[in-house]
Amino acid sequence: MWYAMTHAAQNSMTISNMKDMTRMGTKGGHERPAPRRDRPQRENGFTLVELLVVIAIIGVLVGLLLPAVQAAREAARRMSCGNNMKQIGLGLQNYHAAFNTFPPGHMESGADGPTFRHQFSWMTAILPFIEQTAVFDKIDFNQIDLVVSADRNPAFQPAGNTLISTYICPSDAVGKVNPDWAPTNYLGNQGTLCGMRGRTVGNGVFGHDSWIKFRDILDGTSNTIAIGEILKGDFTPETVLDNYILKRGSTANAADIDTCQYFPATFSDLGNVWLGGPPQNNMFSTNRAPNDPRFDCIAPNNGCTNFAARSQHTGGAHFAFVDGSVHFITESISQDVYHALGTRNGSEVVGEF
Repeated sequence: MWYAMTHAAQNSMTISNMKDMTRMGTKGGHERPAPRRDRPQRENGFTLVELLVVIAIIGVLVGLLLPAVQAAREAARRMSCGNNMKQIGLGLQNYHAAFNTFPPGHMESGADGPTFRHQFSWMTAILPFIEQTAVFDKIDFNQIDLVVSADRNPAFQPAGNTLISTYICPSDAVGKVNPDWAPTNYLGNQGTLCGMRGRTVGNGVFGHDSWIKFRDILDGTSNTIAIGEILKGDFTPETVLDNYILKRGSTANAADIDTCQYFPATFSDLGNVWLGGPPQNNMFSTNRAPNDPRFDCIAPNNGCTNFAARSQHTGGAHFAFVDGSVHFITESISQDVYHALGTRNGSEVVGEF
């Protein structure tokens, strides 16, 4: 009896203990964690804010790099422009070695003002000396018309319409705007006076029928400018830098450039024809510093011209000297020094430039 009661009590405790252990396994310190619900995974890609930030960063980088790229390109164009002048300077040296003279700014036909006609330029003369013999051979010099300037003679268009890279500065964005003739960015130095005819009138290296020799350059070949840059005319009067004033028989006088500024600048064909023609195609003046803000001028006649050297380079322009060297002269150069460099026989003392 006692044994039966004891055994029943033990069984009851065992069952109770098992229930307690079961409850402890589910609710006590060893309770199994509930299944974790995973958060939805974010798909790959940018948010709108991130995308805008990236675009802003790229924009800043482009803004920083673009001026540097443009400056590098202009430096390359400027170097090419200077190299062209070196080649032209060498061509002039070789021409003088062959003929014992420099070519004139342009040859001239006629006996006086009303009958003067402007024929071939110095650029035509040196073609065989800058590796352009093929172009030179296209010119039939027997076709010269004494009463018609070369830039109005259709017989010379096959040669004169040839674009010669040596005569083009790549910094000047104006291209070939005349369908009949090819342009130039380089003109010969006529000196500081408004006109130069022959070897006795004028003080530069190039003029109307000038034929200057080394012996005429008393200031020294390393102190005398031969060639300078100009901006090609774009045939658009609304633009400014390449325009000039032409006033025949008026109170304007190119020798005093300020007297021309009362008149509108209506011509824009500067450097229009490398082959020849009037002074605006082949000669510039060292009367004024490079990139002078005043309009260029022809007045009171075609024999009195005042075209300043001009370029798209920042701060100045290139010049080839008679000795073949090339220098970049700034806009801020002393007028006295610039005038000294522009004359062949002024006996000036040239300072720093």
